[in-house]
Amino acid sequence: MGLLHDFDYEQNPTEDTHLFVGARILRERGYPEEIVLAICSHADYMNIPRDTPLKKAIYACDEFVGFIGACVKVRPSKKLADLPVESVVKKLKDKAFARSVDRAYVTGGAAAIGRSLEEHIGFLIHALRPIADEIGL
Repeated sequence: MGLLHDFDYEQNPTEDTHLFVGARILRERGYPEEIVLAICSHADYMNIPRDTPLKKAIYACDEFVGFIGACVKVRPSKKLADLPVESVVKKLKDKAFARSVDRAYVTGGAAAIGRSLEEHIGFLIHALRPIADEIGL
């Protein structure tokens, strides 16, 4: 789901197109409506309640994975393996760092799945480690 949720974004980067085009394509390809709605729910402007664990998980991870990637890129080693949770928390407080990332979205995602910010960051770092090389981290 994580890899699929923004598959249409590069070609459809606006609120008027992103997810509307993607949802149509997914439906045409036979994806279950539960999956289509879960993917669409990650954007606030879609006004889809995040009332399932899957919807909450996509929302909780969407912006945060990109933010973690930005944190990795400024580390001396440029390796996810060397990224401590505390460094991510510190970067979240720096409004100039990755300024396009909505901090309310990030903290709200952690809260939506019932984790503290630090616990969620640790979970994401751990989950990304096995694929770090594949995704350039």
